[in-house]
Amino acid sequence: MEHELDFGLLGPLVVRRASVVLDPGRRKQRLLLIRLLLADGRAVAPETLCQELWSPEPGRAPGGATASLHAHVSKVRAVLEPPHLRGRGTFGVLVTEPAGYALRVPPGSRDTVRFERAAARARRLLGQGRTGHVVQEAEGALNMWRGAALADAAHHLFAAQEAARLAELRQSVREVRTTALLLEGRALEAVEAARELTVEHPLRETGWALLLRALYTAGRHPEALQRYADLRRLLADELGLDPGPQLRALHDGILRHDLPPLRPAEVMKGPGPVSAPGADTGDSGNPNGSAMSGALEKEKRTALAGSVDPSGASGGPIEDGGGSEPPPLARPAQLPRDLPVFAGRTAEGARLCAMSGASGPAGTPVVVIGGAPGIGKTTFVVHHAHRIASSFPDGQLFVNLCGFHAHAPAVEPGDALHGFLTALGVPAPHIPEDTTARSTLFRTLLAQRRILLVLDNARDEQQVRPLLPSGNGCLTLITSRNQLSGLIAADGARPLSLALPSQAEAHETLARRLGAERLADEPTAAADIVRLCGRLPLALAVVAARAELDPDFPLQAVADDLRHASGGLEAFTGSDTTTDVRAVFSWSYHSLNEPAASVFRLLALHPGPDITTLAAASLTGLPLPQTRRLLAELTRACLVEQPLPGRFALHDLLRDYATELGHAQDTTDTRRHATLRVLDHYMFTAHAANRLLKQDTLPGLDLGSPSAGVVPEDLTTVEQADRWLTAEHRVLSGLLHTAVGQGLDHRITGLAWALKEYLSRQEFWPEAITALTPALDVARRRGDRLEEGRCLRNLAGLHGYLGHQDQALDHMRRATTHFEELGAIGEQARTQHGMGVVLHQFGRLQEALVHAERALALARAAGDDVWTAECLNGLAWLHSNLGRPEEGLVYCQEALFLFQALNAPWREAICWDSLGYTLHLLGRYKEAITSYQRALEEFEELGDHRNLVGSLMRLGDTRLAMGDPDAARADWIRALTYAEQQALSRSAQEVRDRLADLDAEGDPTAVAPERATAGGTGSASGG
Repeated sequence: MEHELDFGLLGPLVVRRASVVLDPGRRKQRLLLIRLLLADGRAVAPETLCQELWSPEPGRAPGGATASLHAHVSKVRAVLEPPHLRGRGTFGVLVTEPAGYALRVPPGSRDTVRFERAAARARRLLGQGRTGHVVQEAEGALNMWRGAALADAAHHLFAAQEAARLAELRQSVREVRTTALLLEGRALEAVEAARELTVEHPLRETGWALLLRALYTAGRHPEALQRYADLRRLLADELGLDPGPQLRALHDGILRHDLPPLRPAEVMKGPGPVSAPGADTGDSGNPNGSAMSGALEKEKRTALAGSVDPSGASGGPIEDGGGSEPPPLARPAQLPRDLPVFAGRTAEGARLCAMSGASGPAGTPVVVIGGAPGIGKTTFVVHHAHRIASSFPDGQLFVNLCGFHAHAPAVEPGDALHGFLTALGVPAPHIPEDTTARSTLFRTLLAQRRILLVLDNARDEQQVRPLLPSGNGCLTLITSRNQLSGLIAADGARPLSLALPSQAEAHETLARRLGAERLADEPTAAADIVRLCGRLPLALAVVAARAELDPDFPLQAVADDLRHASGGLEAFTGSDTTTDVRAVFSWSYHSLNEPAASVFRLLALHPGPDITTLAAASLTGLPLPQTRRLLAELTRACLVEQPLPGRFALHDLLRDYATELGHAQDTTDTRRHATLRVLDHYMFTAHAANRLLKQDTLPGLDLGSPSAGVVPEDLTTVEQADRWLTAEHRVLSGLLHTAVGQGLDHRITGLAWALKEYLSRQEFWPEAITALTPALDVARRRGDRLEEGRCLRNLAGLHGYLGHQDQALDHMRRATTHFEELGAIGEQARTQHGMGVVLHQFGRLQEALVHAERALALARAAGDDVWTAECLNGLAWLHSNLGRPEEGLVYCQEALFLFQALNAPWREAICWDSLGYTLHLLGRYKEAITSYQRALEEFEELGDHRNLVGSLMRLGDTRLAMGDPDAARADWIRALTYAEQQALSRSAQEVRDRLADLDAEGDPTAVAPERATAGGTGSASGG
């Protein structure tokens, strides 16, 4: 009966008998059972079991453990042994032998054994090239896992090695599955599978190699390069190593668009090498060709002699009465006319030449040229085909497959083959009826010839595959708006993606059409035309054609027409559908399913320049996995591009097209709700990011709750917050403009404050003023004088940084008046403090001191401990700069004590910086250095780059005062590095001035430094 038992070890222990789950008992019983199962039928001594299952415990004698062991053995037997044997005291499963206890169960009763057998089958199938079966077998093996192997014994040494071995084998099976997906042409699935491998095992190179190959195969060449750069940094940081030779070769292949072949044997972790099937061809190197080549030649000659039955059945040769040789193949020349004014694409042409000269894995080169609608794929390929046509003496074949066309249906592969066979001279009665037979004949005829094929405007892989030749001498160039990743993965095709031409290339395109002199006469207008066309070749061609029709028409008038039509496609309407930008876009759009089409329309509501997957999910209100799939579909259709991993963008003219579609097909409510969702996504994420940065200068805004369907970014670290704000600040600016345009006051206020915080931290003060001004307008429109005063105070601080003394003081006085009339004592304290900061910026220290003391009194009256400490710190700074560092020290120490009690790390860091400056002035340099170092630690941890640079500058000042110019230089160089990395132009210039003075052997600290942290970023405004 023991054969009915089944043991699950790939996760928590599960025991079944005849599919009925049994309870194996408590923890020690489970451990005992796992230990015996791992022995694989061998007996385990009781002493060994006691040592491995019971750790030494005080007061427990070995005999106690032995007695417990016997009790647990009895309990396990009660579970495993059939009832009729238990009653007789006979045991057939858990038996006692002279050497100890053993389990008598078949190996196949353990899921670990079944998993290993399935893994071996998957590896064997991969070696045989049966990739579809590999995926099925590998997935069946992986589905056996329910968690960590031997999970109940995770912390016991007896299980550790086996658990690690099984985990390694599991990873190997996942790698085998991913390899099979690649070979099957399922590139997108392979990307996701490989990405999981790298996440779980970030230092394992096999997973990375599969990910890079999968990304490249999926047409995501830039992302593949970025992932290699990420890996290189990871290996250097974690191990101090560079990627291995296999990865370096793969990286080099991606750069050259010439991947090394995917060898399953290098991925498989099974024992022994795997031979490729059919490796022994039996060809002894006959220079006249193998027996197979002779058979092919005979087949071709027979076909041309008319020996192919139209039904596809084979028959004997048709007698011609004279026994003459069959007629030779015709030499087709089907390339369309080259564009005489073609310009640019030099780099892409060079890459295509390199790809055209080397055979792929299947023996004949195949290149897939992709790109957005109107990017110029057909023009480029035809131009290049004419350049290399002489290298293909047996002719050129061309077909427009109409995969994306307004009216014509897509050409069936069989019809395309009929045209090719006719062009090659095969008599019509002798062309087979079915597509498979036509494809076979086509490959036969081309097997020993050099012919150039251009398959234009392909729909998908199924349309193209029957048209691919098998001879070594042919070259196939395919254009498509889809990425055809299956051809790249399974057929060895190489991708070449056409991006927008450069500014210079677009200008050259206009010059070729309109004449260089005409452009030279109006250079500004020419540049405007290029910009307003978005550098899209089709748009440039349409506009240039209009300008060509009237050579006396000034280019400035053309540019003005485009400018007035900005936001629409009317200016790019051609005389027929092939030159009408809107029509060309529509062919790709109408190929989408409705969910993808809806996402495309809604993306136009996002201001760009790009959008993340999570933001797109909020915009559309769809679940994240579905959004990811739909964005992938839009990317494959080349309606959306992915300039960076996980970020998607629309070309400006495609955005205009999507906007037109949205207004025509989506309701006003649909567009409005989507707009509110995307605004909420960014507004709530931005405020979360600012909170993480610990710079508590935002007013107490009530943001409410996000709209339904909104999923803000999950930011948990300062680094994530800083990285998100850096990546998204241009998007935030665009969304603020959207909110202003639609009068969405709540979102205007929330976005304006969030954006102002980032811009101020980055020293983008004019932009910060522009961002916050709409919030001021909302406050005035609503009659919200409290909010108006806060905006005025913050704007005053920003004007102060810019040296606008009149505006800064005027704004601050008006804010003061508002808060006094409202009786808002806390706000008055912050405003008086801000007035002191502004006056200090303009060297009016005595006046600043009066306002700072007034601020302290108000803060204490309001019972605001945070601002009491802030005002004390401000007074410390002012007294120190007035030549009274002793008084400054008292204020600073009191402020520091309060900040520490309040657990306000950012403000505490600013206070440590103040203390360092004050101690420097007192000549207590070593203590000053200690204080600065405390400040630096906090600023670095909090991601406050601007204050970090300021503290480094002042630390260098102190080291110089101690007579250590080398140490000062090192601090300033470090400060300059941070400032330049973060684009803090003003701070960077201050550091450069110090270094220049040091080089000139001057004293860079002769003038009291203007401190970036005179109360912190935004503290002149007080929040």
